[in-house]
Amino acid sequence: MKSYVPEKWRLAIAICLIAAPALAFYVILYKTAVNLPLLDDYQSILDVANSIVKAHGPLSRLGVVVTSQHNGYKQITNNLVVWACYRFTGHVRMLPLIAIGDAFALLIFLPVALMAKLPTRDRASRLLLLVPVACFIFQLQYASALNFASCSIQEISVVAFSLLSIYFLAKDARNILVISSIFAFLAVLSSPNGFLLAPVGAFLLAGRRQWKQLMIWTAIFCVLLGLYFFRYSGVPITAVDKTAAHSVNPIYALAFVGASAARYVSIAPALVLGVLLSGIVVLAAIKRYDLRNPAVFYSMVFILINAVAVSGLRSGQGVAQSLASRYRIYSNLMLALSYLFLLEQWILRWKGIAARRLAITAAIMLSATFCLLSDLAGARFLDAKKIALQQSYRMQWLGLPVDAADEAEIKRNPALARQLQDGVFNPNLPTLRESVRLGVYQPPMQP
Repeated sequence: MKSYVPEKWRLAIAICLIAAPALAFYVILYKTAVNLPLLDDYQSILDVANSIVKAHGPLSRLGVVVTSQHNGYKQITNNLVVWACYRFTGHVRMLPLIAIGDAFALLIFLPVALMAKLPTRDRASRLLLLVPVACFIFQLQYASALNFASCSIQEISVVAFSLLSIYFLAKDARNILVISSIFAFLAVLSSPNGFLLAPVGAFLLAGRRQWKQLMIWTAIFCVLLGLYFFRYSGVPITAVDKTAAHSVNPIYALAFVGASAARYVSIAPALVLGVLLSGIVVLAAIKRYDLRNPAVFYSMVFILINAVAVSGLRSGQGVAQSLASRYRIYSNLMLALSYLFLLEQWILRWKGIAARRLAITAAIMLSATFCLLSDLAGARFLDAKKIALQQSYRMQWLGLPVDAADEAEIKRNPALARQLQDGVFNPNLPTLRESVRLGVYQPPMQP
């Protein structure tokens, strides 16, 4: 059926619809960002910056970047960003680091959008079909990983680099392995989760019988493993629970995959969605979707492998830990990828134009509603976190009185209480005092 709406207006509407969730996402983040360190920022940012400043010469500073650890993890990308920030500005400033971390959400959306294999060449139609993808990715389900410099630079960047690596590896073009390996390298530098790309790439290359490329891929990850364990000091006792048994827990893994459907204590909805999404991956395998769109299929596999790995590491802390907001980007991403599979495999193949339009309209409306509800909850969380940081800073650093209304707002937010249970600003931390003494970090007059 031919549309009577002029092409330029259809394109303008499509651009507005796809840009709206991203605009709302970043406006909320901009308004709730605070120029103060939070929890892991003290060790992952300030302590690393202190060590870089005290090191003598470029090689020594590079050694700090490559060998510094936090809770047993090497976060080399984080360390490089901190070093660059100090090198070019002379200080460690939290707001630019926060902005860099939050910007990685754009690098998640980009490869997912490029992965879509849509049969239409009409730009307006292609953008309209991608609106649900934007709504699933640009939303605040994973709010606790945002406006949190060290967390977003680690957690969001490793997902972005991993997706880019899978996207290029799936293209099966000459020399494309080099580009894919570069992004795999960046993923591993961001977080050890990047090593989970190794089996994903191995499955993809083995399925194509590209044995030479598989050997190169394996060798690359062996080199990365050697780099990661260079001067690796292990996991400190304080970072693990010695009393908890760590083993793969299917319930934990399924709840992790479906976490976007749950509140922070509601395991059942997460389990239901996790089973449905995992079933979609199984269905995609049966339909040999790996041949039709390997980038989307193996991205889904990457998320499942992450779910299993995380369950093995954290299931001892209780199944409720699977619902942590900071990891919900994986569940959101699985929703976006599952939508692309259903769209390509069935919806766009329906003969009835009215049925196709109805299904696509329903997907846009449902994903937009989901995005709106997530943004409302996430905005409340981020706003309460901003109040908590500012209040703690004013009281403990500037010696100003506490606003009772602000304190009541913080207590009404249980998710925030869990994230900030170790305190939001401690002026007596040796790391903070050392940063101020060295001139690495200067607490702001107004947070």
